[in-house]
Amino acid sequence: MGNTLRKKKGFSLPHVYIVILILMLIITVLTYVIPAGSYVRDASGAVDPNSFTYVDQTPVGFLQFFTSLHQGFVESASIIGSVLLISGCIQIINMTGAFSAGIQTMIKGAGNMGIAVVVIFFTMFTGLGVIGYLDALYPFYPIIISLFITLGYDKMVGTAVILLSTAVGFTCGMVNPYTTGVAQTLVGLPMYSGIAFRAVGLVVFYVIALFFLLRYCIQIKKNPKYSVMGENYLQEQTAPMKFEEGLEFNAKRVILIVVFLATIVLSVFGSLLWSWGLPQIAAIYFPVTILGVILFRLNPSEACVEFGKGMAGTIAPTMVIGFSRAVSVLLTEGNITDTIIHSVAGLLEGKSPVITLLIIYAFVTLFNFFVSSGSGKAVVMMPILEPLGQVLGINQQVLVLAYQYGDGFTNTFWPTASLLQLSLCGMDYGHWFKFAWKIYACLIAAGFILIVIANQIGYGPF
Repeated sequence: MGNTLRKKKGFSLPHVYIVILILMLIITVLTYVIPAGSYVRDASGAVDPNSFTYVDQTPVGFLQFFTSLHQGFVESASIIGSVLLISGCIQIINMTGAFSAGIQTMIKGAGNMGIAVVVIFFTMFTGLGVIGYLDALYPFYPIIISLFITLGYDKMVGTAVILLSTAVGFTCGMVNPYTTGVAQTLVGLPMYSGIAFRAVGLVVFYVIALFFLLRYCIQIKKNPKYSVMGENYLQEQTAPMKFEEGLEFNAKRVILIVVFLATIVLSVFGSLLWSWGLPQIAAIYFPVTILGVILFRLNPSEACVEFGKGMAGTIAPTMVIGFSRAVSVLLTEGNITDTIIHSVAGLLEGKSPVITLLIIYAFVTLFNFFVSSGSGKAVVMMPILEPLGQVLGINQQVLVLAYQYGDGFTNTFWPTASLLQLSLCGMDYGHWFKFAWKIYACLIAAGFILIVIANQIGYGPF
């Protein structure tokens, strides 16, 4: 009874849809308060830093507020479509028992070495984050969450394995085409130059994040009271996917899993070497799904029903994709993004290099709350930061590093950016914030220390 009363009195955030609607409302109010303005952009989208002008106020109206939701879905159609289609394919493959048998075999092999599984998956997802391979991973979140629940951890462990690792890999910027590549190109640096220092950053961030995660895993195994999900998490949490026990990991299931993993590898190489986008990545999961239907002689009509069930299971999370995009739609319609950037650019004039780097780093980190698109911010901000760096004697490579680190970490922490991933993990933002804020504070602080060191040693230009 006491536990029940404590739960009722505890604070919990509203549903994710409500949180996004509140953020949209805040942006809408700001379009009435902040003067509208814009920069002149060239064909590539880069801005002329001397072209800022104030324009007529374009506050978001009542109907615009709600039509932005539809526009958010339209602009996110590629991501939403790929998540739905791949989820449908995964559901059919799961129908064959291949996942259940494979994961049960992995668990038996791991024995009491669940920590090793945490390290393996954390490292693998970090590597995918390094190359900016993020959106195509969304359909696999339920599998990872279910795996770690089956290993006896709480839902937070699987969530942290995914979000912390991809944040570390994405932020280091070694070969990230969406932020490092775009930013370096805009300021005239060779793409991916200065990779050695970024590799040092990767190691530092990897060690910090993995240390906190492993400490948490060990703590909750020793004493469940340390779980942010509640000490009764084993009884109360449910896995997104159910893995059947007692299934034989026979030759057909081994073949299907091998082909499935090969498909994931192919999608990574396709995105790196052949400029594949989400349509191509989603497409290559259909052949392996058809192979599963043939190998296990599944009834085609029943397989189609399962395909629909797989998509239905991800409809609610994919709604978050469209809703989240509506926030940036409102910023664009209100014409206040450029005004905010112009104001910060004025604030930077006359400051010392270290103070300037701190302001840039803090601004990008905070601005990421409203605009999470790394490449989108880069084409606006880097042409403005480039001349400031020249005046203050700050190497362009250091500016790119400050931008990269400021953009990366909070992609999995600020609610506007992380609610989608958390929704796919079945995790609410309140628990995530409670678990993650100290870790992100350490990562952000480490990032700034590295930026200062880079400036002191004359990091760059190549």
